[in-house]
Amino acid sequence: MSFPPHWNDGTTAPGDSGRPPPHRPHPPPYVPPAEAVGPVGEQERYRLASWGRRAVARTVDGLAVGVPVAVLAVLVSLVWAGAQSLSGYGEAVERNSGIVYGLVGFVMFVAYETVCVHRWRRTLGKHLMGLRVAPLDGAGRQGPIPVASMAARAAVFNLANLAAGSAGWAFLCLMLMLVPCVLWPLWDRPNRQALHDKVAGTVVVRTD
Repeated sequence: MSFPPHWNDGTTAPGDSGRPPPHRPHPPPYVPPAEAVGPVGEQERYRLASWGRRAVARTVDGLAVGVPVAVLAVLVSLVWAGAQSLSGYGEAVERNSGIVYGLVGFVMFVAYETVCVHRWRRTLGKHLMGLRVAPLDGAGRQGPIPVASMAARAAVFNLANLAAGSAGWAFLCLMLMLVPCVLWPLWDRPNRQALHDKVAGTVVVRTD
């Protein structure tokens, strides 16, 4: 018993009545792990950032941006306190000034991070440390991130600033947010995400 010859594409030779072999789909292409780096298509794939680099970048942002934000928040809260005193609400001036201070600091930090990530994919600290924010589904490549996701990412990380007007509440909020927003990337695998990364669907990658 003889079998009809086949062409390289799996079809039978012309004039043969035999059936071509069943189509077998090719296995999916190999996807490099997250640590791989190099050109993939038209975009370069970047390595995930280390916790140390992320911590230094956050420290730089806190020092470079936190000081002017704190000054602005103080000025706004003082103006608010003066307006309340003139309106006859003197007994609530201290409490309300603390609330205003926390709100201004929160809004300014969220706006700073949202605008920087939307425009450049990095803040000042991330720029100095060679880091960028990338979408999780980009597998280490740059891609679109919705503005709402960027704002949510910044808001979750800066929640503790809402309590900045009260030393006790600020310390409590910092302790509550320390593990999920600061320390979590130390053991999160495989994407080294903190809580704000998981909320926004992002990762932080190295670009150097």
